[in-house]
Amino acid sequence: MSAHTATLCSSTAMTNAYAMPSDFSLTPPTIDKGTFAFARIHGEICLVQVSSSTPAQSALATVDVKIFRHEFITIFRLSTTTTLHPSDIQIMENIDEKLVYHEEENETVFLARDVMERLRKLTLPVFPISPRRVARPSSWRQSIGKS
Repeated sequence: MSAHTATLCSSTAMTNAYAMPSDFSLTPPTIDKGTFAFARIHGEICLVQVSSSTPAQSALATVDVKIFRHEFITIFRLSTTTTLHPSDIQIMENIDEKLVYHEEENETVFLARDVMERLRKLTLPVFPISPRRVARPSSWRQSIGKS
């Protein structure tokens, strides 16, 4: 049996996983406002800020996001700003703005502890459920003892 583990975004993954096709502009999108969320991007769970100018969950519209890497306990720092195809990002959970403190001047985000606990649960390994053993009838156990 193998466990599936979701990992947090790392700086190496940010460098390798977000190469855009050649027809995209090299200028990163500008994101001034937006909602914070946990998202799965290329198999990793990331803290993202989705641009408020991005249309609501469209299968055709690209998504402008700031992707933050986990730095220390409840601290995240901006890793990259990019435009993703909708098939490359899955929003797992939106985060209430009251539970996020964003220092825009140095692009640092602090999350409340209960939000970090939800993130921990999102990244726990998932084990398949094994079938339960069937209990044998007591008459079968008694007949074994008589032999």
